[in-house]
Amino acid sequence: MKNIELHITLQPQVLDTQGQALTRAVHDLGYKQVNDIRVGKVLYLTVDEATDEAIHNVVTTLSEKLFANTVIEEYNYTILGEASEKEND
Repeated sequence: MKNIELHITLQPQVLDTQGQALTRAVHDLGYKQVNDIRVGKVLYLTVDEATDEAIHNVVTTLSEKLFANTVIEEYNYTILGEASEKEND
């Protein structure tokens, strides 16, 4: 069983109004050196598959059908490693 970290973000050409609002708020706090904030989401999951190819198929299918709106969002994932027994309880 592998731990997966899945990142979902708006595509670069999509206006990120939440990111713009956060950028303005950060500037209002005096941090003018911080710019171009983009907001996304991170999902952590475990996948019980034997091969990286099988994991890729599961994560890709779920991302495209459930987790991400692929019209405006993009996603990528990282296999973090083996899940411990404690994490699976």
